[in-house]
Amino acid sequence: MKQFVLSFNPENPDNGSEKEFTLTDREFHYLIHVRRYTTGDSLPALSPDGRTFKMRVINIRKNTCSVGLTPVYGENSRENSPHPRITLMPALTRGRKMDLVIRQAVESGAFAIWPVLSENCQVKFQKDPDTSGKYERWNRIAVEALQQCGGKYSTTLETPETMENILEMWDRRGPLFFLHEQNIGNKESKSLHQNLAETFEDLAIMVGPEGGFSHSETSLLREYGGKPVYLGERVLRAETAAIYGLAAIGTIIRESREWQTA
Repeated sequence: MKQFVLSFNPENPDNGSEKEFTLTDREFHYLIHVRRYTTGDSLPALSPDGRTFKMRVINIRKNTCSVGLTPVYGENSRENSPHPRITLMPALTRGRKMDLVIRQAVESGAFAIWPVLSENCQVKFQKDPDTSGKYERWNRIAVEALQQCGGKYSTTLETPETMENILEMWDRRGPLFFLHEQNIGNKESKSLHQNLAETFEDLAIMVGPEGGFSHSETSLLREYGGKPVYLGERVLRAETAAIYGLAAIGTIIRESREWQTA
């Protein structure tokens, strides 16, 4: 079910009653002119901190509107999102390809997206005013995707970092899988199903850029304890591989309770 994603975390009274807020700019335009809601209409809303609300349109003015927000208790949030929480770590890709990865990753249920500045990336990202607009666009895309798919928890989007920094941030909080175009596992390597049969709260999927990971990056990932994942003989585009891997792992996890031993 489609929902409205708020740009702020509402403060509501403890008794759970409705509290009035004003929407302006993009939020107003999306609700009134894109979704075409009118006075008295209601829809679900999600705050950045993962709380869910019933939102009611109270009054519409020329460039703003008033809405009432009532907390809905017992719904999913970031604190009780499905486990394991999946963090996608895609290498930064050129142009609108990264937009596509972010949109489809949010729709596919990624808990977080951490873009990676890989050695073979054909595009660079610098934290300065000239490139901050790119990160802001990705955040807008993530919000649009969450509103479209009706997900019950928001996806955290980090700014791009080097692989070394990403691994330090991850800090071995769970298994890290990295997609590789060659089958570089050894005879003792477990299958993807076997690795995902274990119980854990977090896991990460790292995907290389066009041209794949460099030899030094592959060595670094293996030294860190990363588990290589081979998706078959077909060479996939970087943006395709990211969603392919996320979908494959997500499906195995969702269906794990139905597995039966032979």
